Amino acid sequence: MALLLFQNFSILVAVISITLEFVRSSKVQYQSVIMRRFVLGTVGGLIGILLLMSTVPINSERTIIFDFRFVVMYLSAMYGGFISSIITSVIIAFYRIVVTGANVNAIIVSTSIVICGVLLGALSHLKVNRSQKFLIMNTVVTITIMIVSYLIFNNFYLFMVNSMMFTSTTVITSYFLCRYIHFSIVNIRNYWQLKIDATTDHLTELANLREFENRFDELFEQCQENQMPISFLMLDLDHFKMINDTYGHQTGDEVLSELAQILIKSCRSHDLVARIGGEEFAVVMLKTDAGKAVDKAEEFRKAVAEKMITYEEKSIRVTVSIGVAELSDEIADFDALMNRADRALYKAKNSGRNRTVLENHNQAKI
Repeated sequence: MALLLFQNFSILVAVISITLEFVRSSKVQYQSVIMRRFVLGTVGGLIGILLLMSTVPINSERTIIFDFRFVVMYLSAMYGGFISSIITSVIIAFYRIVVTGANVNAIIVSTSIVICGVLLGALSHLKVNRSQKFLIMNTVVTITIMIVSYLIFNNFYLFMVNSMMFTSTTVITSYFLCRYIHFSIVNIRNYWQLKIDATTDHLTELANLREFENRFDELFEQCQENQMPISFLMLDLDHFKMINDTYGHQTGDEVLSELAQILIKSCRSHDLVARIGGEEFAVVMLKTDAGKAVDKAEEFRKAVAEKMITYEEKSIRVTVSIGVAELSDEIADFDALMNRADRALYKAKNSGRNRTVLENHNQAKI
């Protein structure tokens, strides 16, 4: 029996650990709240099914069986709220009836599972601290287990053994797993925050140079393999030093932030946008030839020129110069494409600023 109990517990811990690792290595936490709760509830239900498939018989007649299903229901409610709790309990209850048939005991147990899921889901929204919530929710689980045991067993001994076994193991296991999940979630949040800090420019919230280079290498290979056009835009804020000297660095930072927002709005969701240093920005446009890239650059240049940036009662108009380059057969890597766009930018700045220049193109658009 001890071995089977350990097996049931191991299944629970293993699946929870795998789920947490999946959350850490994916971006599921950035999905909508409703979607996360549906996913958590479904995962909880599937874990409950796995536990029911490896129940532990307490006596030889198998009139008393044990598993950690109520632990899963508690955790689903604690971390997913009402929606997750309902989904988990319904899945477990449905599987319980499917496996054992719609007999009286199965209906009693399944009904109690759903009722318990509803209560746990409602209690998960209580405005109390974690310890108080743990105590209240596990009290509900305990009462549910005792009521079910009383309805199923006519024998007082079976009633007491079942109640004590379920209650003690459920409460203890819930406590330690709750702490494990809590610390894991904290670590996951810290991991993603560090990852964001390492790859994002803190002022503009665009990709930084390191992230830009890493992602561009992937996009570069993808476009070469699929023979897709790819264009590179390099942008430089005109007379930025003068803005800092005249209005102060805080105003300069506000100008950069506004510039980044205009750039994001002008670009498509699959374009790669980054601040690569100082007042320089870069955009990689997939499936875009030179002609379309120049049109998009002009759209952005005009949007910046028409924007009145206001900060602390100061109104400023700024302009940008843009260099454009397109991937071609003679360009072998990221540096070569970036250098070509940089040369185009240099021409734009030397020919009067506030203009777009396409490398190897004879005429600048003004």
